Amino acid sequence: VIFIYFSVPSFEMSKLDETPISLSEVPVMEGDEMRLIDLEVTEDLNVYRTMETVGIRTADFVQYYIQPEEDQDIIIVSGKGNNGGNSITTGRILLGRGYRNIKLILSHSPEVMKGVASEQFDLFLKFGGSLIHKRDVLTSDFAPNTLLIDGLLGTGITRSPSGVVGELIEEVNKWGFRVLSCDIPSGLNHSTGEAYEPCIRAKWTLNYHVVKSGQVKGPRDLVGSLWTCETNLTFTRFGSDFGKRLKMLYASKPIVRIT
Repeated sequence: VIFIYFSVPSFEMSKLDETPISLSEVPVMEGDEMRLIDLEVTEDLNVYRTMETVGIRTADFVQYYIQPEEDQDIIIVSGKGNNGGNSITTGRILLGRGYRNIKLILSHSPEVMKGVASEQFDLFLKFGGSLIHKRDVLTSDFAPNTLLIDGLLGTGITRSPSGVVGELIEEVNKWGFRVLSCDIPSGLNHSTGEAYEPCIRAKWTLNYHVVKSGQVKGPRDLVGSLWTCETNLTFTRFGSDFGKRLKMLYASKPIVRIT
C-alpha cells in the first residue's frame, strides 16, 4: 500500500500576524451542521489528506506564533479519535522541524490504534518522539513554560468526559502548563458551548476551518485566545454565500486571530 500525502506549504515568516478580526466579520456555523459537512468532505478527500493539512497548520501555529525554543518540552495528550491523530501528526511535523523534546501521552493503548492514526504514531516515534505516562509528568522536571497540546477530544461529545479521558483532563488542568487545544478544548460542546465537567482550560484554541457555534458561545476563559485556520476542507462545500465569506476570512492569511 502506498500512501500519498497532499499537504500545504508552511509560512515564510518569522511570526504570525496577530491583527485580530472581529467576531462579527467571521462566518460561524452551528456546530452539528459543521460536523456533518466536515465528515462528508473528509470522507471524500480521505482522512490522510485532511489530517496532514491540519497537522501542518497546527505546527505552523506552534512554530510561528507560540515560538518555543527547540529544546523546550512539548507534551501532547491524545485520544482515540481523529483529533488525537491530528495532535500526533502535529508532533511528528514539529520533530521534523527540529523540536527535540516532544512527549506523547495516550488515553489508550497504542495497540488499539488503526489506519492513519497508527501510521502517524509510528512516524512520531521514528522521528524521535517519546511515549510517556501521565505519572511521568509528576516525577519529571518539566519547566513552567512547557507547552501542552490537547488532542484528547474533538467535536461531537454530548456528555461529561469520563474514565481515562476525564482523568487526563483533570490532570492537565492541575499541571498548569500552557495549553493549545486542537479545534476545541476537550470537554466543550461544539454546538451549545456547554462546558462539561471536566473541561480543558486552554490558553489558545486553534479552530479548524469553520468556526463552530460552541466555540463562541462557550466560556472564553476555557477557550482562551481563539484562532482559526484554513484546512483544505474547501470553501465550495459550505454553500455559495457562506463559502464566499469563508474565502474572504482567509483571503490574506491561512491562520487568523478572532476577537
